[in-house]
Amino acid sequence: MNKEKLSWGLILLFVGGVLLLNNLDIINFYWRSVFSMWPVILIVVGVNLLVPRRGIGNAVSIVVTIAALAFLAYRGMFPPRSDWWVFDNKSWHNESRPSATDGKRLEKSDQTFTHDYDATVTTAHLTIKGGAVEYEIEGLTDKLFSAEATSTIGTHYLETTTNGSNANLTFRMTDQKKGNWNVNGDENWAKISLNVNPIWHINLDMGAGSAEFDLTTYKVASLHFKGGAASFEAKMGMPLEETVITAESGVASVEIEIPKAAACRIVINSGLSSRDFPGFTKQNDGSYITEGFDRASNRFTVNLKGGLSSFTVKRYD
Repeated sequence: MNKEKLSWGLILLFVGGVLLLNNLDIINFYWRSVFSMWPVILIVVGVNLLVPRRGIGNAVSIVVTIAALAFLAYRGMFPPRSDWWVFDNKSWHNESRPSATDGKRLEKSDQTFTHDYDATVTTAHLTIKGGAVEYEIEGLTDKLFSAEATSTIGTHYLETTTNGSNANLTFRMTDQKKGNWNVNGDENWAKISLNVNPIWHINLDMGAGSAEFDLTTYKVASLHFKGGAASFEAKMGMPLEETVITAESGVASVEIEIPKAAACRIVINSGLSSRDFPGFTKQNDGSYITEGFDRASNRFTVNLKGGLSSFTVKRYD
């Protein structure tokens, strides 16, 4: 049998088995703990390219794949240890420090961003773009937008435009440095605070990384997340007339919390992803709704699309 088919077959069996056992509450598997280990997949692919197609090559491929999956299974049984949501107040400065791997000196940039609030602004669109960074949104500010960021792989910049009552903000990472990637909550993070007065449309586009958004104090009309190997958590306040949440992911963990009093409908388009929607009732069309959704004047609509992802929508008191 072709060794590539063997490897991918084992990977699919592993993912399917973990998803099934997790959905049956037989095990607790922490996908977020696994995502930081994504280079293991590159190692498996590299071995398949190097070893012969037949004979000993098949045996080597199987052994390496099983070893990699065993390592990921072990890693996923433990909660993520990152404490990246804890931040210290920092000001502008650059700090050079030695790399733990090659002795080279890495330049660490700490930045602060603000944009003043104008009372005429009633709607704000925020776009966040980055990779290998841990983003957080929480807290209050008298500015329209404020942020602190630190990174060893690049710098952020903020671009804002205002047109009448609408403000558009883009918070983006640029100048990513090759060879200095260190996805670590102490090294690469951004903490953002927003003004509570405008109605917010928030868009997050990231490759690898993680995000934790506490949006309970904000008026959010839409929240869109697009990511590859990422972890995304969002806690929402009560919805507007209709608040739309969209998550598109490759291999990701997506967890959304909504108030128990809020009406919500979930539409999911995913083949191999796990799903956990306690308190929702599945409909004939495959969607999930809360009790009284059709009669609610304010509601959430959650659209989920993913490959090998874990989707959770929970309700809190």
